[in-house]
Amino acid sequence: MGLEKLIGQKVTLLGTAKDAKGGAVLITADGNVIYIKELESWSSELLDKQVSVHGLLNKEKFIPDPVTDKNGAISSGAFGEQLVLEKAEIIIDK
Repeated sequence: MGLEKLIGQKVTLLGTAKDAKGGAVLITADGNVIYIKELESWSSELLDKQVSVHGLLNKEKFIPDPVTDKNGAISSGAFGEQLVLEKAEIIIDK
């Protein structure tokens, strides 16, 4: 089932714990990237591990748009909205 259908609902998602410039993310087996809203980064014990995370799934503007300066340099960022989990509870898979 596509995650878009689950927006606004409490969900439990399984994936790999990774750190991104915008904060901690969960990457699912089908390639979805979900930002963990209240988590800046994963602990070393969880980083790159399979975890389940339970929380409220939303889609919002979480990462700022990239900006081009007067010299043409482009900052990092992402256009559009991102999937985020709010009030996340992390469950370590064994």
